[in-house]
Amino acid sequence: MSGRTAASKVGVIDEVGRDDDVAARLDRLYRRHHRQVFQLAMRYGLGNEAWAEDIVQDVFLTLLDRLPSLSDPEQLDGWLYRVTSNRCLRKLRRDAFLNRPLVRWLLARDDGAESSPEQQVFARRDLERARSALAALPARERVIVGMCHLDGKSQREVCEILGLSKGYVSKLLARGIARLEEALDE
Repeated sequence: MSGRTAASKVGVIDEVGRDDDVAARLDRLYRRHHRQVFQLAMRYGLGNEAWAEDIVQDVFLTLLDRLPSLSDPEQLDGWLYRVTSNRCLRKLRRDAFLNRPLVRWLLARDDGAESSPEQQVFARRDLERARSALAALPARERVIVGMCHLDGKSQREVCEILGLSKGYVSKLLARGIARLEEALDE
């Protein structure tokens, strides 16, 4: 067996060993902290178990990504509380926005109810009005409204991505939403 092949096999064994170690650590941390994260998410989600489980899954996927870089993975209470709270607040903002009639039209979301042909005609007309209103926004406002409310980005994330100040992003976001609401109220 050549030295290269032996080294390759050792590398594969080391990788598998590291993967097993990470999986075991994550499993141990999940069992230890699941209840804490779930209960916090239940409070934010007003008792909706499915909503809370979505948050728990998101938090522990984030933990999996960050596990190698955490200074003391055994002391996670504060980190988990902060990440869980942030995920819950982001999901609440996103859910509230997605429940707005304008956004439902933009995303052509169906509430599952059968609609009459007349309702479908009105819905298409409203959807077209919403798309036109969004297209009429100045480019920066349209991008920021989309990033914050359709992509679920926080204003801080938008600031970092676009290289703009928080005050400017906040101003453009408020202005864009006001223009959309004004255009749709006509």
